[in-house]
Amino acid sequence: MMRSFFAIVFAFSFCSIASAQVAGNPENWCREGLFTKESNVFKLGTAKGNRGSKIYFYDDAAECPDKGECRKKAYIVPGDEVVVSKTRGEYSCAWFTPAKGTATVGWVRSTDLKVLEGPFDIPLGEWLGEWKYGEKTIEFTDNKLDGWLNVTGNAFWKGIGDNIHIGALDGRAEPGNGILEYSDGDESACRVTMRLITNYLVVSDNMLCGGVNVSFSGIYRRGKTAKQ
Repeated sequence: MMRSFFAIVFAFSFCSIASAQVAGNPENWCREGLFTKESNVFKLGTAKGNRGSKIYFYDDAAECPDKGECRKKAYIVPGDEVVVSKTRGEYSCAWFTPAKGTATVGWVRSTDLKVLEGPFDIPLGEWLGEWKYGEKTIEFTDNKLDGWLNVTGNAFWKGIGDNIHIGALDGRAEPGNGILEYSDGDESACRVTMRLITNYLVVSDNMLCGGVNVSFSGIYRRGKTAKQ
């Protein structure tokens, strides 16, 4: 049965929830599960440097990234794009999604990145198509209402054995200034904020869009059916 989603005019209430979900966490944390929830401003960064150079990620444990043995084995190369959520001293918290494989999230030296500031002016047609983050999918299609989009999505949480919880989006919303916000009802309902930053869809929800532990939060890239 289709659930009706209505655009949220004011983002303040959702932002408060997002902040509350990570309240009390160490300031030096930079990790995948929290990335899209700990900021309301995201930027696009491109790795700088000479051909053949490596830009390493740094851990967020103990006194990292400022002190200690913090450098990870993972790295990006000049020209690679990352989404940046926040900065701390000389470092930026960055999310890298390769064309194939899983995401890498960690601290990167800010001087190694050329950062493109938002907000990003996104034409409606750029939202269209399927977006993927692992096994999670979100798809946008045209709606009869001018300026609105149909929104569908599927997410899963897999526990031990056959323990699988599912979540689904099925409704409509009206994006503006690169941001799409919608809800399926009152304060206890599923609420999601999506930000389109060039080729990346930054998604954060309130953990009420499906079964226990199900979340649509993450950074999605265009899937095979996306508008080219």
